[in-house]
Amino acid sequence: MEQKKWVDSQVAAGVDALSRKFFVGPGDDERFKKWGEQAMELALDWLKNPEGKKIHADISLQDLAKLFAETRLPEEGLSIEEVFAECKTMILDNSVRINNPRYIGHMTTVVPWFSVVVDILITSINQNQVKIETALASSFVERQTIAWIHSLVFKKPKHYYDKVIQERGVTLGNMTSGGTVGNLTALAAARETRLPGIRQQGFFKVFADSGYKDVKILVSRRMHYSITKSAALLGFGEESVEQIPVDHNNRIRLDLLQAKINELKAANVLILAVIGIAGTTETGNIDPLDKIAEICEREAIWYHVDAAWGGALLLSEELGARLKGIERADSVVLDGHKLFYLPMNHSMVLFKNEDSLNRWRHNAKYIIRKGSVDIGQTSLEGSRRFNALKLWFSLKMLGRSGYHLLLKKSLHLTDLLTALLDKDPDFERCSNPELCILTYRFIPNRVKLELSEVMKRGDTERENQINERINEVNVELQKRQRERGESFISRTMLESTPYQAEIVVLRAVLTNLLTKSVFLEEILEEQRRLGFEIIAELG
Repeated sequence: MEQKKWVDSQVAAGVDALSRKFFVGPGDDERFKKWGEQAMELALDWLKNPEGKKIHADISLQDLAKLFAETRLPEEGLSIEEVFAECKTMILDNSVRINNPRYIGHMTTVVPWFSVVVDILITSINQNQVKIETALASSFVERQTIAWIHSLVFKKPKHYYDKVIQERGVTLGNMTSGGTVGNLTALAAARETRLPGIRQQGFFKVFADSGYKDVKILVSRRMHYSITKSAALLGFGEESVEQIPVDHNNRIRLDLLQAKINELKAANVLILAVIGIAGTTETGNIDPLDKIAEICEREAIWYHVDAAWGGALLLSEELGARLKGIERADSVVLDGHKLFYLPMNHSMVLFKNEDSLNRWRHNAKYIIRKGSVDIGQTSLEGSRRFNALKLWFSLKMLGRSGYHLLLKKSLHLTDLLTALLDKDPDFERCSNPELCILTYRFIPNRVKLELSEVMKRGDTERENQINERINEVNVELQKRQRERGESFISRTMLESTPYQAEIVVLRAVLTNLLTKSVFLEEILEEQRRLGFEIIAELG
């Protein structure tokens, strides 16, 4: 007994020591401030992007893997100074410097400085959005934020939102961890609507009783890969996703969409949903949302819009007009960590009909009880961080007018790069930008002229030979540019060009608000230099 008491006292003393050291309580202000200052110093040093630092660190993937190859868990804790030092040398120094003004290759970009502070608040209060008992005020903040964005998308009258904004039992949408979960949630809601009873009875029985021969989801070839992933997770399989060809502006072909609908209906195939895209991932183009809505309403098909990229345009009355027809959708996904300029990760899925999510409302005895105000009753995810504060705070700080300016700056950068490409004989623009993404390729003027003559003659074999060589050049160009670390552009492949085969294109995402026109000129000059260097090597 004495031995047990001694052990218990030792454990208690150890726990007490750890609690005093690592958990902030009364009288611990100075220690917390000191840690905060150390963390902020590291963050500011990284954000200042010191000269000489490459966008991608000058370390091989093999060497990077070796830094994190230790398989034994730490037995004893280190001092916070030691852990911060490891964070700097092992992680921060080897992180992608997306804040570099010449980083214009992906949708992940710089965020406002106040976002860093907001993350401190979110972590400090550590609310769990699944239930009111762990998310008091934050539950109402989330509902308010969802209602704000819902009003931009679906444009219902103010008296509607005044009534439902905090009404128990009304769910306008969910905050999600990303667009993938948002698209999955939307298609799950469509499944509950199109195949009633599937939640209780399961897929096999409900589908067998439905009389349908198959299930299809229709979307353009410019879809995000999360659509096929969602189809697989929902039990329909990746092959249930029918990719409709696009026109030369990378928008879904409405004639082919209607033809496919007619074909499937004649074959007694259930069309679960038609998906319109408000900002394609590869080219930034917008499907004819209004026209798709007309088809879906006429054919009685669930209409989902993936506006993960372009949805933020609705914050601007002027720019939001580009998304005309989005208000007719049944469900819409928008990503906060894209053009809302929020840090990773933040997304939303919204529904026109407030009953859409009620079809799969879940309850438990200890939380999300029936009749409660717990917002976790209708979300796919259970425990969730208070990420709604990121958007709520940003909207309070910037307002719609501030967002309008940010979006205009991104579109202005896109126009500048478009103009530079159009007057440069050694580059070819490969898409017509509607948002802040632009595709192009390096192709020397003499090769461009030869290709034009070859196409006039209808010599497909020679056309393909030339394009294969230029593809090779652009793949290597993008690789070398990344390795040099002075600037960064991504790449993809497009079939929607005048050529017979797919071509490799460079992909610029013009959302980095630190980018200036002179940097765009420098990036093209670097690519030109690399391109001619590669051609000389290939012979």
